[in-house]
Amino acid sequence: MVWLGLMACGVPALEEEQAPTVRDESTQTRALSANPEHRNPPPREPSWVRNITGTGEHETQVIAHDPRGNVLVLVTDIEGPLDFGAGPVILPYPVSRIAGLAKYSPGGELLWARVLAAQPTAEVPTSYTVGTAMAVDPKGNIVLGMHVEGRFVLEAIDVPTGDYLVKLDRDGKGLWARQLPTRATGVAIDDEGHIGINGFLQGAPGITFDFGDGPISAAKQYAFVARYSSRGELDWVFVDDEVVFTQGFATDEDGNFYFGGSRFPDIQSGAGTPYLRKVSCKGRGMWSRHLEASSGSFVSIAAHHDRVVAVGSFSGSFRFGGRSFSTEPEEFASMLLNFSQGGRERWGRQLDSTLRAVGMDHKGGVYVAGALPSTGGETWLFTARYFKESGNRDWELGFRDRFLFATDLSVTARGDLAITGPAIYVLQFKH
Repeated sequence: MVWLGLMACGVPALEEEQAPTVRDESTQTRALSANPEHRNPPPREPSWVRNITGTGEHETQVIAHDPRGNVLVLVTDIEGPLDFGAGPVILPYPVSRIAGLAKYSPGGELLWARVLAAQPTAEVPTSYTVGTAMAVDPKGNIVLGMHVEGRFVLEAIDVPTGDYLVKLDRDGKGLWARQLPTRATGVAIDDEGHIGINGFLQGAPGITFDFGDGPISAAKQYAFVARYSSRGELDWVFVDDEVVFTQGFATDEDGNFYFGGSRFPDIQSGAGTPYLRKVSCKGRGMWSRHLEASSGSFVSIAAHHDRVVAVGSFSGSFRFGGRSFSTEPEEFASMLLNFSQGGRERWGRQLDSTLRAVGMDHKGGVYVAGALPSTGGETWLFTARYFKESGNRDWELGFRDRFLFATDLSVTARGDLAITGPAIYVLQFKH
């Protein structure tokens, strides 16, 4: 593995040395349910729903809360006019794909919306823009991972074709852009405003990658984490020694980073193994875990206080937290796994519903969202809350024939839950 740079950061919390006490499930549920600090009343209906319209396929939707409880949503890979609710935005030049960013108040009012579109150039007569990731910093500023074909202009930003880390202010105005040597599949921002990005190097013999602190050689598609200051200055780069198709990415309150995806023995082909990795706030690789004897991927991660939770899908079998998890041959199931921040196995759950996103509040709740088990035709929204310590389910909701499956979720410290999915919808459940 490669490690560049060393910066001071928060002191990691002490890792737990003892396994948790196992208590009767029903007793644990009653005890937690009787304590309002742990239990959230199950929501019945979203407090508000907003729809975004466009044409073409919708490749990515990312949702996040800012410190004031506003809801931001990134949509991308959209053809034609984009309408966030205030009328369609028609560009004066031809594009093949665009991205868009909108901000809604806690009550669902559209505060502002921006179309993120590259202008055509002589070299790229039909331009396009892809938004790959989004996070919000402690001041409400927005950081995006973007790929641009053409010329991208937004206030102080004016950049040509390439992969970029882009920062906007809380009103959606462009502040700066930093070119990346490869695409960022994830962005996460710690409590001090440090910006982490995650992805994988499109490696080949003789190819080098420069994040701003010298070239890095990568003959294979190794996963990486890079950290930048709030001004976009590179702090360090960590390159794993595993070939990983990265999907989930998160940070904890101490500034450590976690990424997950599918691990491959040599190149990204065939079926990979679910893989999770911790990188310290100083850029050092800590622990990793891959689920041997299974195939699949971790697609979403959340970290808070003393826990790391990850969701994804798997086929085959593995053991976790003293339990066996398995599927029938050629079939897949979803998993929700809970680790300590030191990498110790706490508990796991296997579900028939498809899990695509996970988050945690600050009151002991773990939230998941995805799709109800398919009965043929469309797949519909599923969401649930679990207790962080025991793994018992607090509540679950399904919205068959109303909302398509979730692609992402965001949850506030107090338990406000926002979900987005295709079609495109944005909805919020208020605590």
